[in-house]
Amino acid sequence: MRAVDIFIQQILNGLSIASVITLIAIGVTLIFGLTGIINFAHGEFLMIGGIVTWLAVSAGLGFPLAVVLAILAVGLMGYILERGLFRFTLERPTNGFIVSLGLIVVLQHVVVLFWNPNQKSIPRPLTTVWEVGGVRIASVRVMVILITIAVVALSFRMITASRYGRALRASVEDRDTAALMGIPVRRYITGVFVLGSALAGLGGALLIALFPITPFTGGTMVMKGFAVALIGGLGNIYGAVAAGLILGIVEGFSAGYGFSQWTDAYSFALMILVLIVRPHGLFGGTSGPRMAS
Repeated sequence: MRAVDIFIQQILNGLSIASVITLIAIGVTLIFGLTGIINFAHGEFLMIGGIVTWLAVSAGLGFPLAVVLAILAVGLMGYILERGLFRFTLERPTNGFIVSLGLIVVLQHVVVLFWNPNQKSIPRPLTTVWEVGGVRIASVRVMVILITIAVVALSFRMITASRYGRALRASVEDRDTAALMGIPVRRYITGVFVLGSALAGLGGALLIALFPITPFTGGTMVMKGFAVALIGGLGNIYGAVAAGLILGIVEGFSAGYGFSQWTDAYSFALMILVLIVRPHGLFGGTSGPRMAS
């Protein structure tokens, strides 16, 4: 394979990884932007999405329906957890962070209790592989990339152009003033938790289409998602998408050129370097309940 073919191959592989990481990072940064809470259990939300997909496919349902079920199930879980737990930590975001750490252990053990700690996988929903020159393009990776592009574009459209998005941005800028203007801020907080959770559920469904998962997959993925959020600028959704692409490509190249054992090290070294040079991230982040618009 020519050097240029290897280069293109690793970009394509990296983009599919970046897609899943970006979905997590958007959820992390949306929730932080509105509440100031860093939800480290977001990786477990992704893992639950993968488990729901595995259960649905194992029961004989098609992959598209399994994806919808994963989105709905994890979105509902986000709603329940926000109403039952995180709502009581809004005035003390540090408590919300601690609650999220506890949720990691609880959700992992629930999955292990009911479905054991072994790897779970599903048959690839698409098996076609195209060859263009010396580059092999797996149709399942293209599917993951295209779904992510569509969902991210729709999310941007909702946040930037809809009435809901305008009210959401106002709530992010100043919750108290938004509430005085008649915006139901608490509902928007719930909505952001549901949206972020649903994106994580989608990420889990897409991840298990590419790789096997375990009950402990979420820990690794949320650390990468958090690294992406920091690199882009915590609270900046545009930065999260751009940083997700950067990190995914870095991982693709490190794996493709024989340094797969160093993949995580490269990712976090990049995060450290960015934070030293630009403490607020490449695209500027926020330090409280704000979100770049």
